[in-house]
Amino acid sequence: MDDPFDTAEQIADLVEEAGGRVEARDEQAATDGEPGSASMTLRIPADRVSATLDALDELGEVRDRHVETVDVTGTAQDLDARIEALRTSTDRLRELMADADRTSDLIEIEAELSTRQAELDSRVSERNRLSDEVAMSTLHVEIVAEGSPAAQAQPGGFLGGLSAGWSALVTTFNVVVLVLGAIIPWLAVAGVVLLVVVGVRRQIARNRPTLPPTATPGPAPAPAD
Repeated sequence: MDDPFDTAEQIADLVEEAGGRVEARDEQAATDGEPGSASMTLRIPADRVSATLDALDELGEVRDRHVETVDVTGTAQDLDARIEALRTSTDRLRELMADADRTSDLIEIEAELSTRQAELDSRVSERNRLSDEVAMSTLHVEIVAEGSPAAQAQPGGFLGGLSAGWSALVTTFNVVVLVLGAIIPWLAVAGVVLLVVVGVRRQIARNRPTLPPTATPGPAPAPAD
């Protein structure tokens, strides 16, 4: 596709026709050496996913595709059971609050009812989100242009050589920095080890006992006549 922005518009129209919606959309204009691109997060009715994928194939070349299915049956059943239990509990607390005679009992029951009702509302909201996820599938689409006009207009001649030379210099500098960063920690460790060895040798030399000087033998006596 030559224009990712135009393709994104076509995809948005396609999603709306399928009864879905665009939840997120990000577009990036072409820069030097980088083609234009766009990314979209789509919500599609579950029964229209296959048809939508087929329609996307006609808008451009599909390079990668990943489809994942998640079974949420167990989660839905667990939420339904919790919601039913909380509703029964809140109904019972309301009955107790209506029959309460003492103010202290009324306050205690009302506080517990407020806690149970908040938990019930949270579970119901979670169940609604889960129902939406079951009814609507999520598609993440990345759109990239086939070529970049900016990349095709790279300067030649002296300016092109200067640009290439500068890029090579920067690359070499980065490699040198990387090598130094890898070597310096080892040099530091080697320096510490060397200092320890020198200190130990000095300590051994300092603790070594001093031997008395060896007597030098004098000249042998001359033989008697």
